[in-house]
Amino acid sequence: MRRESLNDAKKALKLTEGVSGALPVVGTFVGAVAKVGLTVSEMLQAIDEKDEIAERLGTHVCRLSKALEGFGNQPRQLETSQTGKEIEDLQGILRDLQHEIAEQQSQLGIKKFWNSIDQVRDLKNLEDKVRRALEEIQLLVSLKTSILVEDLHNESTQSKHRHLLSCLGDGKYGAQGNAIEDVTCLPGTRVKILERIDEWIRGASNSERVLWILGMAGRGKSTLASTVAHNWKGRACCAIYHFRRGQIVSNTSLVCALAKQLGKSLDPELKNAILSTVEENEDITNQRLDEQFAALLVASLGSMKEKTFPILIVVDGLDECDSVDYAVDFVKLIKRHSSSLPDNLKFLLTSRPEAPLLRALEPRTWLTENLDSIDDVEEDIERFLHHALLQVKTEHKIEGLWPPPSEVSRLAKMSQGLFQWARTAVKYIEDGSPTDQLAELLKSPTVWSGVDELYTQILSKALEKVKRNPAKRDLLLSVLGTLVVAPHPVSLEIIAFLHAEHDLIKGKTPETAFNFLRLGILADLNSLLFVPSSSSAPIQLMHASIRDLLIDCERCGGGLYWVDIARNHQRLAAACILQMNRHLRKNICNLNNLSKPNSELQAIPSRELSEGLQYCCRSWSIHLTSRREAGWPGANNQLHLERGFQLFTEEKILFWLEVMSLVGSSNEAIVMAKQVHEWLLQELDETSRFDWIVKLWNDVHRFAAAFSEPIAYSPLHIYASALAHCPVNTELWKRYKSHAKVLTIRGVQPSTWSSDLWTRSVASEVNSVAFSPDGTLLASGSHDHTVRLWDPHTGRQIGGPLAGHSGIVWSVSFSADGRLLASGSRDKTIRLWDIQTGKQVGEPLKGHSDTVCSVCFSPNSKLLASGSDDNTIQLWDIQTGTRMGKTLNGHRDEVSSVCFSPDGKLLASGSDDTTIRLWDPRTGSQAGEPLRGHRDSVYAVCFSPDGKLLASGSGDKTIRLWDPETGRQMGEPLAHHISLVRSICFSPD
Repeated sequence: MRRESLNDAKKALKLTEGVSGALPVVGTFVGAVAKVGLTVSEMLQAIDEKDEIAERLGTHVCRLSKALEGFGNQPRQLETSQTGKEIEDLQGILRDLQHEIAEQQSQLGIKKFWNSIDQVRDLKNLEDKVRRALEEIQLLVSLKTSILVEDLHNESTQSKHRHLLSCLGDGKYGAQGNAIEDVTCLPGTRVKILERIDEWIRGASNSERVLWILGMAGRGKSTLASTVAHNWKGRACCAIYHFRRGQIVSNTSLVCALAKQLGKSLDPELKNAILSTVEENEDITNQRLDEQFAALLVASLGSMKEKTFPILIVVDGLDECDSVDYAVDFVKLIKRHSSSLPDNLKFLLTSRPEAPLLRALEPRTWLTENLDSIDDVEEDIERFLHHALLQVKTEHKIEGLWPPPSEVSRLAKMSQGLFQWARTAVKYIEDGSPTDQLAELLKSPTVWSGVDELYTQILSKALEKVKRNPAKRDLLLSVLGTLVVAPHPVSLEIIAFLHAEHDLIKGKTPETAFNFLRLGILADLNSLLFVPSSSSAPIQLMHASIRDLLIDCERCGGGLYWVDIARNHQRLAAACILQMNRHLRKNICNLNNLSKPNSELQAIPSRELSEGLQYCCRSWSIHLTSRREAGWPGANNQLHLERGFQLFTEEKILFWLEVMSLVGSSNEAIVMAKQVHEWLLQELDETSRFDWIVKLWNDVHRFAAAFSEPIAYSPLHIYASALAHCPVNTELWKRYKSHAKVLTIRGVQPSTWSSDLWTRSVASEVNSVAFSPDGTLLASGSHDHTVRLWDPHTGRQIGGPLAGHSGIVWSVSFSADGRLLASGSRDKTIRLWDIQTGKQVGEPLKGHSDTVCSVCFSPNSKLLASGSDDNTIQLWDIQTGTRMGKTLNGHRDEVSSVCFSPDGKLLASGSDDTTIRLWDPRTGSQAGEPLRGHRDSVYAVCFSPDGKLLASGSGDKTIRLWDPETGRQMGEPLAHHISLVRSICFSPD
């Protein structure tokens, strides 16, 4: 082919590639095809234009150029009737090109022109590009382009889709970096492992559902995850989620964030399946993990079994999830539902090799890539360092041979296989004089212990620069402390707001303050921090290991940059309270319509409430109650409530509740108020003159819980509905009654809070309740054969009823580790429930011949005891779900109650035969004689927390105390009840 024809084709292909990004729907695919044509045309430069191979390949380039010609003519409206045919034409040309390359290779027709390693690599690159382009085109053909384009121009459809996607939350998934190059592998690195991952994705085996990439911190797991997602976004329906350590945020965003990405898929069937599920349940974000997984992934994707293209879900950093149990349960859900999922659905998971995840993942028959045992990592790191330092050389205009290859090799060895080390080293070298920085770095020992020394060097140098400016040094350390202890993401805007009273920030305009923080305070820490160009975007530590170092005094060597968590919480508590006192006011968003719910006012909070104020309102209680170790300032380190906290308590509480309502965190406010009240009870002695503050915060907790629904609906209802019904003898009413918009008729408004925090009806008798060990859940068992879980702070039911029993549920009990719930029923079975998922664990425990009246876990959560109307007690191994040893026989009537001693060495049982018996759980034998004294059925038994007393309640209307060691009754019976005693419980002390 003539050179001029090839050059014309190249120009056309470059034009098409340049405009492809602006094409709706097909842009990515058109760009991929144009790249193939350009690659072939570049290769043809090395071949004689008269050669037969050059003629054939040149013909394919011209065909591609001609087929893409229409797409390059911008601006262009895609014709729905024509686009599908054009795409199919491109597919045909690519297949011809792929066949041509394969045929020529088999005849050594092409390879004879390539003698160097670089040229062979070019050929391999061409093969890969053709294959990828074909996969992308195949996906586009299967998606029925005409339908996609019609939907794109249908505003009504698009509006509905946007609304349903918004029901899945903000969709944030932990992305980092300003450009894709910042978070993906350098071309030419990680080649072998990426090829293995590609082959795994292409496979259609259900047994290869999951690929687990594990490795220690800094091995490059997140970069691999981002690279795979980026490489396959045009060839598969992809979703990715990155967990980030150190941010106290709701973990429930994982499945919804993944579903939101899949809901934006080009595949109409997949998109509609997700959106239909959301349309049926717009409250999906408030449901449990297992319910979200079942609805958004299992039900929605279950219909995709006939699809030929992959559906890829990437979950990165499972070990960085704030709740290890949540991460483990997500893994278990994949295994549990695997048979219901399409074969083309793949899960790529990454994590550090941490114990809970190892236990969950290692037994599975899933593929694994262990980055800690890969051999060629040092070569890849050296290639990365060479490439990155050449860019530094160009940017700094360094002449001569720099960096010397030997020094690049030394750096690669010093990395010890940690890509994070290499990235951090490059950032350090480019911050200043690169030649001097590199020389200084190489003075360290040949092999470093991880990344600590590098982090220490950067931190020490940054502090050295500001040591003669105490104000700058103080601000730098304060910002570092804020980033480490902040429970929510922190931006430059939030940092400036929190430090508004600092001498270096005070008086500056917001924009000036942002620039000063970015350039004057944090510039020397760019190697460790990601500071985005947007002042409202979160600042992030580059790696979790940086935070680990900063909070470890020993690893810091007692250095000046050690972050004292308690002291920083104390400082931030004072800053949050100061700013809330300054900015909070009544009706802060100037609302005037009681009937409009918050859901219709979503744009107003973001416009009227600064990010800094929102952070303060959501975080102040965490900072306040987490700084107990530091104590409040004052004589003898005693608690002296500052004027700021008093002012906030006396004047700003309702205004704070307003903001919490506006930002959708009214339930969070209930927990915060309780947290503050409990903290005050511990910090203040009984004679404190601040007793009124303790009472007031109890009132705030009760108020927020009692009126949670109207407060969540609209902040105006705080004054129009809730406050008017606040009890008149409370501190809250006394100090805030002037804000009530409506006054109730005398006699209607209660005088004090009801003894119950909340009441909920389940339309059935409730027979048993139990709190989880951490107090965050309440379980109930009912006549309607179900078990229910409740939020004890708000009374909100969590998920649906746990159904499975076919008879009345008489007893519920949490395991000591809080992971399992046991229920005993009239159907003669015990069932175990996973608290995180709400699903039954294993098969029902069967062995009793009559109603199971009582269940109780051992203190180590390994055993479960059950008492039954069949007069027996059974012991169960929780791990295997089987009975342990022999049945415990001895009672002559129904066993109503069983209870383990705190050390697990004794089991007590109470029976309708009027006796209590003690048992050795290890041998199943009775310990001593029965405890006799009651004259009627023993309905309840309970050990004291120290195990030195056993209490029993009976139908004879008495409570008796026993010495478990001797079996003797302690003192006289407690005999003031007028009816039978069904339940007893010791106080914690």
